[in-house]
Amino acid sequence: MNPRHWLTRLLLPLMACSGVASAATPTYQTQNIEGWTVNVDTRLPATNKAATDKAVVLLAAQLKEIVRVVPAGPVTQLRKVSLWLSPQYAGQPARAEYHPNAAWLSSNGRNPAMARNVEISNVLVFEAESQRMPQFVLHELAHAYADQVLAGSAAELQAAYTRAVASKGYDLVQRFNGPGQPTTTERAYAMSNVSEYFAETTEAFFGRNDFQPFNRDELAKVDPTVTALLQKVWQVPTAPPGPSFNPQCFYRLTTLWQGDGLSLDIVNDGTNTTPLLMKTATASGQQWKLTPEANGAWRLTTLWRGADLSLANTSTNRPLLVKTAAVAEQQWKVTPVGNGFYWLTNQGQGGALSLDILNDGRNTAPVLARTASASGQHWKVVPVSACP
Repeated sequence: MNPRHWLTRLLLPLMACSGVASAATPTYQTQNIEGWTVNVDTRLPATNKAATDKAVVLLAAQLKEIVRVVPAGPVTQLRKVSLWLSPQYAGQPARAEYHPNAAWLSSNGRNPAMARNVEISNVLVFEAESQRMPQFVLHELAHAYADQVLAGSAAELQAAYTRAVASKGYDLVQRFNGPGQPTTTERAYAMSNVSEYFAETTEAFFGRNDFQPFNRDELAKVDPTVTALLQKVWQVPTAPPGPSFNPQCFYRLTTLWQGDGLSLDIVNDGTNTTPLLMKTATASGQQWKLTPEANGAWRLTTLWRGADLSLANTSTNRPLLVKTAAVAEQQWKVTPVGNGFYWLTNQGQGGALSLDILNDGRNTAPVLARTASASGQHWKVVPVSACP
């Protein structure tokens, strides 16, 4: 990855004193993580064990997500690419990068065994970089995939890139700089060259990128050409028909994050309108009816409160049961994520927000958040009992 990580550049002086690679021949601890060979430079745990252990855990989470969202055929190819965790190099920003050949590595004093593999030298700031770019490992593996697998698609990819540059649709876009940092407006990193175009759009296609277009829906609107090309080269099947729910049945809603033991319920507090994840039970507040709307969205009501009160987004992005009305804030698009889970995307605010669970320690309060590949946004919708 190109050195575009301003955070790591700020940390260079601090990191120069510890965990910085030298010319010494490195040794490695090798392990298998989610089918990938991961080689950890032994200087990392020797000098920064806590940060290294944390990076390995977060790396495993990214690889697990790749296995979940990328089709099996391409994953088999990606697993042929080894991952090498190195200390930061003196005078160089911490980064992740794909190395296409051994010559550059040798001439720059690095281990030539890393050729055609991915090197990660941002170990000490892996957590911060993961928050800013939750799929940066996929970005680097996409470079490897393009280099090693997609030679036959190079002309198509170049044509898509040329068209994207000419469209100017990437010239002024938002950039997410990390939690608590101001969003900036700048030219998309995807416009750097055709290689970065493929890697950046792959991030958006399968999850969330740090530059707009942030996700697949936005990508499809801005650049339908590359969206179709990515679907082909990553062997993604045509989207299945939308989900079908029986409006005569009641369903239980649980999340991938919290599991089947906690179901979406309504708090019995007198107002009886606040949703919350609660211990799964046969409570009428945990029994949800999904009623189809004319626009293909669904209305969510409970057995307890009846059809007069519908789940809606509010101005604070905290969902509530409110008086049923024909408004977008009460309409939910139900989109398959895979493996039997769905996004519940509210149709208010342009359909950009999905039902999520607030990560506040209790981890039970629903909230509307920007649609992303987050386990709190992956909902299982199963019948409470046999449908008629």
